[in-house]
Amino acid sequence: MALAQERPASSQDADAPVLTLDEAISLALQSNRLVKNAVLEAEKQNFRVNAARTRRLPSVQIGVLGGQLLHAFDFTFPAGAFGTYAETGPIPSTEAKVNTPSQFTTFMTGNIDFPLVNQYKIGLGIHTTELGRDIAREDVRAERQKIAADVRMAYFNLVASQVAVDAAREAVRTLEEAQRVTARYVAEETVLRAEALEVDARLAKSLYDLSVADNGVSTQREHFNELLGRDLTMAFRVNPMLEEGAGELTLAAARQQALQNRPEIRQARLKEQQAEYDRRIAKAEYIPDVSLSLRYLGFHNFEVLPTSVTTAGVFLTWEPFDWGRRSDNIAEKARTVIQARNGATETEAQIAVEVGMKYRQWQEASLLLKATRTGHAAAVEQLRVTTNRYAEQAVLIRDLLQGQSRSSDAGFQYQHALSTYWNALAELRRAIGDE
Repeated sequence: MALAQERPASSQDADAPVLTLDEAISLALQSNRLVKNAVLEAEKQNFRVNAARTRRLPSVQIGVLGGQLLHAFDFTFPAGAFGTYAETGPIPSTEAKVNTPSQFTTFMTGNIDFPLVNQYKIGLGIHTTELGRDIAREDVRAERQKIAADVRMAYFNLVASQVAVDAAREAVRTLEEAQRVTARYVAEETVLRAEALEVDARLAKSLYDLSVADNGVSTQREHFNELLGRDLTMAFRVNPMLEEGAGELTLAAARQQALQNRPEIRQARLKEQQAEYDRRIAKAEYIPDVSLSLRYLGFHNFEVLPTSVTTAGVFLTWEPFDWGRRSDNIAEKARTVIQARNGATETEAQIAVEVGMKYRQWQEASLLLKATRTGHAAAVEQLRVTTNRYAEQAVLIRDLLQGQSRSSDAGFQYQHALSTYWNALAELRRAIGDE
């Protein structure tokens, strides 16, 4: 009479090591690929800062032009071009022509410039680059907080899904016992065969539900391993978790923590400082560029021209007239500063609103969990009593099936409430900037 059913394998390997939530977060922060990329981006900013600092040092440039003259290079010196002397007469005595034929020649330049007044502008540029590095470091903190929140949510969902698997397995166990008892009643001709078939159908459906739930947990485990940056087939077990409060955390305290911890707020303030440095750099364009300079010119295979010329001194460049370009640039940068300041204030307000929303959602989820937990416990106990009474022929098969259906519904509601609660708590911790 009983149907032969193949029970799905348990989704939890009893021999697998237990992976706690804290261990999972630690592994993710060390091995997650997105976190690693954020760290690498911050390290790239360090190199940019180092490169900007080298502009304070002397710059050395060497240029060499070697090539064929396209036409002859001629000089003509009239008689007496270099003077007339009593002893020798005019030099040269007659018109002289010096010819450099179309041949291979070399022209060399060398510059060594040490910035003087430019040190101020360079310093502003370095500060701007350092602020960019600090913004990149806040990106690392933001990515770490995001991954930590994702790990919490994935862990909590895995725990809730495991609760669903356990509930489905308990439903299968209950129906298997009902099938065994019903088969005996059929043999004793105290119940109808149709009732036995209904039990068989319920059991087959429960086995299907168990298989679906178990496969879902397997997929969640693979996703969780990917989130931790390790092999997808790594076996582990999660710890069953009871309801956990956020201590005596108040909404005001949560918002204060968010103002201190959220990288978006610090990034907004850093961008405001960056905009101010950009304005000062634009204003510094009015200052002439003054450098100590050593310059070399070399000529090879040229007739008459000197083979080299070296000059040392002060080199100045300045644009006295720009037709209002620099003043317009400064005005633009000043408005960018105001925009950045407004953006920072807006970011703080948005985060305060977000924290308030997540805090209230967590409170609502806590109340829902308490309600469904009580209903679930009552349904489970009622099913236990009904099962025992059915074994004693004190209730009908439909009473048992109705009790089992109520228990399954209550279990689903409890699992959903548990998942909602843990997700709400994870979202709240993410909103206040916890890692």
